[in-house]
Amino acid sequence: MKIGQSVLAPLKRSLLRPLADRIEKFAPELLLQWVLYAMLKRLSRLWTRDDTLWVFGARGGKAFVDNAKYLYLHVANEQPGVRPVWLSKNRRVVRELQQSGYEAYYCYSFRGLVANLRAGVVLLTQGHHDVVMPCCAGAKTVLLWHGIPLKTISWDAEFPSRPAPVRAVHEYMADEFDRLVVPSGHLVDAFESGLHIGRDRMIFTGYPRLDALFSDVEGSDIGADEGTHKRVRRLSRNHHVFFYLPTFRDDATRRFSEQFDFHELDDFLEREDAYFVVKTHPRERFDLPPNCSRIVTLPKECDVYPLLRYANVLLTDYSSIYFDYIALDRPVVFYPYDRAQYEESRGFYFDYDEIAAGVIASNFDELPTALSRALENDPEGMARRQLAETLLTDASRTGNQSAVAYDAIRRELVAGTDRSI
Repeated sequence: MKIGQSVLAPLKRSLLRPLADRIEKFAPELLLQWVLYAMLKRLSRLWTRDDTLWVFGARGGKAFVDNAKYLYLHVANEQPGVRPVWLSKNRRVVRELQQSGYEAYYCYSFRGLVANLRAGVVLLTQGHHDVVMPCCAGAKTVLLWHGIPLKTISWDAEFPSRPAPVRAVHEYMADEFDRLVVPSGHLVDAFESGLHIGRDRMIFTGYPRLDALFSDVEGSDIGADEGTHKRVRRLSRNHHVFFYLPTFRDDATRRFSEQFDFHELDDFLEREDAYFVVKTHPRERFDLPPNCSRIVTLPKECDVYPLLRYANVLLTDYSSIYFDYIALDRPVVFYPYDRAQYEESRGFYFDYDEIAAGVIASNFDELPTALSRALENDPEGMARRQLAETLLTDASRTGNQSAVAYDAIRRELVAGTDRSI
């Protein structure tokens, strides 16, 4: 029996069983970790944290990805005054980083726990569960987050439906973030509403992962499928390449694989001398039909950012990757085939017609024409560039964002630290 389940056992034998069942559905481990966090926070004054030790984590500790990855690589490669440590709950990730000469530890190993407890700064992508949540108590904690939200997030999405104890923990932990990285002042309302983190705790700087759109980042290929990367780079030299990154949907009937005639798409790509690269959500299963030679699928755990610069056109629906891709100033096509249902069940922070600076295809019959138009004349180029001016920093469009973000975080949280240490 898991620890979280044993904690719930008395409740499940009482009149509170319905509540216990709901809590169990929404991760009892979260409640236990919160109790440990609160205890360690009271004890944290007993030891000193080192502001030159920064620990990083992402995606619940499962992968080496996203903004934490690129800021970690920048610090490791360019900032000798700080000791960066990657923490992961995936031993393969730890092994690959160590084999490449980077410092990384399994979260629950002795060294991992000590690093987490001693770190002056903890940098996360999704939340405290990216590392060992209780061990973050007393550290200066930065939420790098994972994209400008088009669709609603957290408190504007799934959190309100969770049991009261779980909501209380989320509210408590939101207060524990010292800073949230936000790319633009125009996004304050969305992030305040969605994450319950106030403007006074926001750092206005772009996302480190955007650096990979402009050049090779040393270390970004760690754990990558080199064969897939080589194929995409090779195809882009002589062919048009479309990238498709759809949003995950719980309803199987609305998933993207049900909205394509892949053989017809393959015929269109043959006529256009183009290729179609698909990156699905890690939770979505997709089996490409046979005889579709122009469609390339990327591994589910693939970090797509080093590959995006090889795309001539991005095809998406509601994914935040849209706002990253516009830094390249290239065409975008939207395929919101279930827009009415999605807007009703999830909702958006922006008016979709105003924010979608690209050709929109509402169904598959319209999609080939939309893709052709984007390649031929980029009809929404001006609107896209205006959007980039509003939502992205200048550094986001130069490949220098990690350095800018590092300086901003250091200035806000560890000003005066000796860089030579």
